[in-house]
Amino acid sequence: MTIYRLYCENGNRAGFWVQHRSWRNLCARVQSIGGQKFGVLPGESPRHHDAVIRIVCFDVRSGRQTELEALAMDLGDRNFSMIARPPWHKAVEQPTE
Repeated sequence: MTIYRLYCENGNRAGFWVQHRSWRNLCARVQSIGGQKFGVLPGESPRHHDAVIRIVCFDVRSGRQTELEALAMDLGDRNFSMIARPPWHKAVEQPTE
């Protein structure tokens, strides 16, 4: 699925964790889309006017943050899946309305 669709399926909220089919030992937390942490995305599905997706990437094994520049991301890529929050990650505040 696209990150846009995962955001919608997560109740129109960021803060969820994803992996991509091609990533080896990486995962990412979606921080915001189009500058939003919650709420309906701008534009129409499936690309939502190519709203900017802000993610933070981590090494799955160690929990160390990795460089985002290493990931070339197509905004319409459908090879993402939502995963549970990794056990090594501290509790993160969820956005409130």
